[in-house]
Amino acid sequence: MRLISRAATFGTALATAVAAIVFAGSPASAAGGYWAPSCDAGRACIRLSGGRQGPGGAVWNLDGCGYHTIKDHYDFGWAHGNAFDVRYADGRWDRVQPNSGRGLDGNNLVTGVEVLC
Repeated sequence: MRLISRAATFGTALATAVAAIVFAGSPASAAGGYWAPSCDAGRACIRLSGGRQGPGGAVWNLDGCGYHTIKDHYDFGWAHGNAFDVRYADGRWDRVQPNSGRGLDGNNLVTGVEVLC
């Protein structure tokens, strides 16, 4: 019984460490845009959560309409133009309305963003 308890404790500690590294590490991936310190005019943008930075800043500025693949955690979105939907790994989603900004679920993995045009 003691061996199982140690294995379970080790497994839990390992999973926690991996999650911390993934969350605290560099941005995983994003397609169809560019990193900047802020959201540029006319763009749909999302900000990395946890105070992290991409190569050019913490804000991913999306290019154009349609679906964009994203694989990281983001805590805020701005729509400087068209509305967009942020899709999460658990199937939920958030909409950022045109010409507005709102908080996102920074603890949930974003799998994509669809800019509505």
